[in-house]
Amino acid sequence: MDWEGLSEEQVAILVASVLGDGEITKCYVYDRRVNNSYREHFSMGQLSYREWKQRKLSDLLYLRGNNLVSRSIPLMTRLFPLFYPNNKKLIPFELLEDICHPSFLLTLYLDDGSLLLSKRFNHNKKEIQFTPHIALYLQAFSKEQLERLAVFLFERFNINVRTSGTPSGTGYYLKTTKVTDTFHILDVLKPYLTELPDFSYKLDWETRLASEIAQYKTSHRDYTVRVSIPARPYSSEEIASVIEWKHQEVTNHEIARRLNRTYWSVVYKWQDVKNREA
Repeated sequence: MDWEGLSEEQVAILVASVLGDGEITKCYVYDRRVNNSYREHFSMGQLSYREWKQRKLSDLLYLRGNNLVSRSIPLMTRLFPLFYPNNKKLIPFELLEDICHPSFLLTLYLDDGSLLLSKRFNHNKKEIQFTPHIALYLQAFSKEQLERLAVFLFERFNINVRTSGTPSGTGYYLKTTKVTDTFHILDVLKPYLTELPDFSYKLDWETRLASEIAQYKTSHRDYTVRVSIPARPYSSEEIASVIEWKHQEVTNHEIARRLNRTYWSVVYKWQDVKNREA
């Protein structure tokens, strides 16, 4: 694909924006425009984020009221049939081959994602248990397309998300299912906090947690707040050792002893490795 001199980060932001809140406008029969253009409508509460996009793509996009737009240009004309075959938005996986910058994940998340906190109340113990998840509400796309996107996110960014049901759109969106996966995404995106401080509630776990605790300390003053903490993650070196030792037929008990981990931790990690290799 000829991206007309756009950098890796600019390509990542543009493609994710079209998949998310943006659209490439179609040229109609009696339209005097020769080329297509980009348009993204937003609420003014999201202005600082759209200003960030405009700065990143300053030669391509500009702000017009509460819209982020481009001129009618050949690049958008070439992109239109890739994103809208048969005039329906689809994920153009051939374009994702050009995506390698984490701003792709950031843009998907800030356009269409949420940091969710599931809450469980234990009124006998007066406790509130928080468990964080990340959702990517891309329910305009089919389950099959979302599953392919999940594979791409894992292979390119080591991000684990899975399809989950929803009553809106095509019936599915993407969501983390493990606390470790949620915190991994936040770790990947946290460097952007200095550029997007207004979005600390989505990018910074400590800020979000403090806000939630403050809310429930008002409504449930006598309750203790607990957080589902991820287990100590395996390093790449530990995973490589597990694979090597399993091929050498070292027992799970012995691997657990060598790594100073529990037996069941090794069992679950080996199962996870085999599932990813399948």
